[in-house]
Amino acid sequence: MAAVAPIRLADYTPWAFQLPVIELNVDVQSNHVVVSSRLELTPQSAGAPLLLRGVDLTIESLAIDDVPLEPSEWSYREGLLTINKTPAQPFVLATRCRIDPYNNSSLEGLYASCGLLSTQCEAEGFRRISLHPDRPDVLSQWRVRIEAPRGSCPVLLSNGNPIGTEAVGTDRHAVTWDDPFPKPSYLFALVAGDLREIRDRYTTSSGRDVALRLHVEAGDEAFTAHAMASLKRSMAWDESVYNLEYDLDEYNIVAVRHFNMGAMENKSLNIFNSKLVLADAETATDAELERIESVIAHEYFHNWSGNRITCRDWFQLSLKEGLTVFRDQSFTADLHSESVKRIEDVSMLRNTQFREDAGPTAHPVKPAEYQAIDNFYTTTIYEKGAELIRMLHTLLGETRFMRGMATYVSRFDGTAATTEDFVQAIADGACADGQPLGFDLAKFRQWYHQAGTPHLEVKRSWDDALGQMTVQMKQSTSATPGQPEKQPLVLPLAMALVGPEGRVGDEALVVMDGDTMTTTLQGQPNSPAPALSFLRRFSAPLIVQMDQSLQENLQLFSADDDPFSRWDAGQRLARQVLLARAQGGCDQAVEAALIEAMQQRITAGQATDRADLAALLSLPGMAELEALQSPVDPLALYDAMRSWTAELGRQLQVPLRQVLSVVRHDWPLAWPAGQGGRALTGLAWRWLAAAGDEEVRREALQAVSGSSMTLARSALRALQPLEVEERDQALACFYDRWQNKPVILDAWFALEASAPRLNGLERVQQLLEHPRFDPLAPNSLRAVLGGFTANVTTFHAVDGSGYRFMAEQVAAVDARNPITASRMAKVFSRCGSYGPERQRVMREAINLLASYPLSANTAEVVQLLNP
Repeated sequence: MAAVAPIRLADYTPWAFQLPVIELNVDVQSNHVVVSSRLELTPQSAGAPLLLRGVDLTIESLAIDDVPLEPSEWSYREGLLTINKTPAQPFVLATRCRIDPYNNSSLEGLYASCGLLSTQCEAEGFRRISLHPDRPDVLSQWRVRIEAPRGSCPVLLSNGNPIGTEAVGTDRHAVTWDDPFPKPSYLFALVAGDLREIRDRYTTSSGRDVALRLHVEAGDEAFTAHAMASLKRSMAWDESVYNLEYDLDEYNIVAVRHFNMGAMENKSLNIFNSKLVLADAETATDAELERIESVIAHEYFHNWSGNRITCRDWFQLSLKEGLTVFRDQSFTADLHSESVKRIEDVSMLRNTQFREDAGPTAHPVKPAEYQAIDNFYTTTIYEKGAELIRMLHTLLGETRFMRGMATYVSRFDGTAATTEDFVQAIADGACADGQPLGFDLAKFRQWYHQAGTPHLEVKRSWDDALGQMTVQMKQSTSATPGQPEKQPLVLPLAMALVGPEGRVGDEALVVMDGDTMTTTLQGQPNSPAPALSFLRRFSAPLIVQMDQSLQENLQLFSADDDPFSRWDAGQRLARQVLLARAQGGCDQAVEAALIEAMQQRITAGQATDRADLAALLSLPGMAELEALQSPVDPLALYDAMRSWTAELGRQLQVPLRQVLSVVRHDWPLAWPAGQGGRALTGLAWRWLAAAGDEEVRREALQAVSGSSMTLARSALRALQPLEVEERDQALACFYDRWQNKPVILDAWFALEASAPRLNGLERVQQLLEHPRFDPLAPNSLRAVLGGFTANVTTFHAVDGSGYRFMAEQVAAVDARNPITASRMAKVFSRCGSYGPERQRVMREAINLLASYPLSANTAEVVQLLNP
C-alpha cells in the first residue's frame, strides 16, 4: 500500500482567490461529456499561483480573459492544475474538459446509473467533473446550462431555479439553471435522463408557493406518495420549530439505484438512494417508512444546517451532520414516540459508535488529520456529533438553546463556519438575557477533539435517617490511537430516585466537569433505599460502571417513569443473562426474575402503548455484548442469544399468545398507526418460533405472501435462524414475489447471506453470482457482504475462511468503488478483542487485504487495522 500524506487541520489556510460566480456548460454526448466553465476569480494574495483540482479529466483548453494559455503556462500533474502567473486584478478563467461518466464505477463526480447521468460531489467529487479548487470554503453563485439528446435525456436538472429552455437542432435540447445562493462545489448536482415526475406544491408560512418535484424511473411512480408527504411534513416542522423557511421556487428529489450514500443534500436538488424514496406499506416495513421520513427530513433540514451555512473545511464535517442528525431525530420524536426514538438512537450508538470509539479506527468528532475524507463519514461524526448538540440542549434548556440557534443562523448565514463558531453562537444566544452559561464552555469544546467513550464509575450510599443518597462519580476515558492522555469532559447527568411505586422527589441535572464529583439526592427519610435512576434519557454519551442489585434493576424496570431508564434496566439484566450463558453458565435467579418481570410488563402493556412495550422487551445487540466480553467469543455469544430467545419463547408462551390475539387488530392499520402492534407481533413470532412453536411457524410462512411488508419481513426474521422447512419456503416465496424489484430484493439477498447454514460460505458465493445480483450497486454489495458478516457461524468460522473470503471481496470492490470498500474493511476493526487463535487468522486476512493494490480510502483503513 502506497503511503498517502495526511491532510492536517493545523495546516488550514484560506484559498488565495475568491470565486463569486461560476458559469458551467455541460454538453452530454453518447460516449463522453464536455464540461466548459467560466470562473470569475479575484486574487486575495499577490503573486499566489492558481491551484485547481481535477481527477480523470482531459483538458482541452484553458484561457484567461479569453486569451488561450500556452502549454508552457500551466501544468497538470497528479490531479493538480497549476497556473503560476495570473492577473493581479479580477479575471475570468475559461476551461474546457472532457470526461467519461459512462465508465465511472466509483460513483463519484458525474456517473451513469441505470440509463441516468447523476452526480455525487461530497466530499471531493466535483474535481471529477471540472477544474475547481473543490474545497468547501469557496462559495459561489452558479449558473448551469445542460445540453443533451432529447430522446435519452428529456429531464435535465441542476441546482436552483430553471431560467430558460431551448431547442438545439432537431433532437437535442438544453435547460439553464440559476442558483442565487452561494454554495461550495460539493453541493453541485446534475441529473440527466428519462425520468417520471410526480408534482406537488407547498405554501410556506410567509405565503410563498414552492413547486415540489420527485423524479423516479418509469414504473415507480406509485411508490412516491410517502416520500412526498414526508417532505411536506419536514418543511412544516422546520418552520414551526426553527422558524426556517425554504428559499427557492423549486425543490427536486431524484431516486437513483447506484448511490454510495443514503442521500445527498445538494441545494434544491437532493439525490437519493432509491431505497430511501420508493415505499409503501406493501413494499416497505414500518421501520423503513420511518427511516425514509427521517432521511427526507435530514436532507431537507440541510438546506439551512449545511447549505446556507456550510463547513469551512472537512474537519468541520460534524458542524453540519451532527446538527442535522439532532434535528432529524427531534423531528421523528415529535411526530412519533419520543421514548421509542430515544431508545432506538441509544441502541444504535452503543452497537456502532461505541464500538468505533473502542477500536483502531477511533477518531474525534473533529479529527485533527485524515488521508481520505470519505473515511470520516462515520457514526462518530454523525451520531456522536448529534449527542454533543443534544448535551447543549440539555444543559441550556429548550428556550436558551433555540435562542442560540437563532444567533447561529443570523450570524453565519451565507458563510462557511467552524464548530467553534457554532458552539460560541449557541452560548452567546443563550446568554443574551444576561444569565450565566452554567458550564465551562472551553471544557465542553473538548468533546469535539477527544476520541473515545467516557466511562463513569458511580458509587452511592443511603442515609436512612436523612433520606439522602450520596452519589460519588469518577470519569475516565481510555487511550485511543494518537491520544494516550485524556482530559475530563463536561457531563450533564440526569438522575432521580425511584421507589417501588415510582419516582421519589424531583429529577436532578448534575453538571460534572472534573475527574471526580459528589452530589446528594433527597428522598424520603426512614424508608428503604430507593433505586438510583442514573443517566436518564441518556443525557450524555458515556458508559456507566455501577454495581446494581437484581432488586434495584427490577424496581427500575417496573416503576421508573423515564422510559429510557426502564429499558436500560432491562438491558442490564439481559446482558447479565446472555454473558453468563456465553460463558457456559446460567444465572437462574436473574433469568427467573427477568422472565417474571417481562411477563408482568407484557400483561400490563399489550393493550396500551405497544410500541413502548416492544422497545422495552428488545434484546441487546451482538456488538454491545462483544464490548463486555474479553476475549470475545462471537460463536458463544451467538449461541447464548439463540438459547435465551428460545427460553423466552418457552417461558412466556401464554402471554405471547395473548399478545398475538390482541394485536391482530393492528395488522391492517395504515402506518404510523398499528406499528406498535406489528412490532410486538414480530417479537412474539421470533421467540415462539425459536421455542419450536409449529403453529407460529406456519402463521409466519403465510405472512410472507400477505399485504404487509412489516409482517412479511418479521416472519422471515423469525424463521431465518431455524433449520426448518418453513424457512426455505418463506425465502423462496419472497424471492418469487419480489424478484423484479431490486430495492426489495436486496432484503432477500441479506437474509439469505446471513442465514446460518452448514454451507454458508458456498451460499454467499452463489449469491454473488446470482443473475439478479448487481455488483455495481452499493445496496446489493451491502446486502450480500453485510449479510455475510452478520452470519456469525460462517464469517467467524474457526478456520478463518470467512475472514479470508471477506478480505478478497473488499479488495475486489475497492478496484471499482473505494468508498464502499473502505467502509466494508472496517468489519475487521474488532480483531484485537478476540482470543489469540482468532486474532491470528483475522490478521492473516488483514495482511492478505493489505497485499492488494488498494485505493487511498481502503489503504488508510487497513493501516489503522494493522499498524
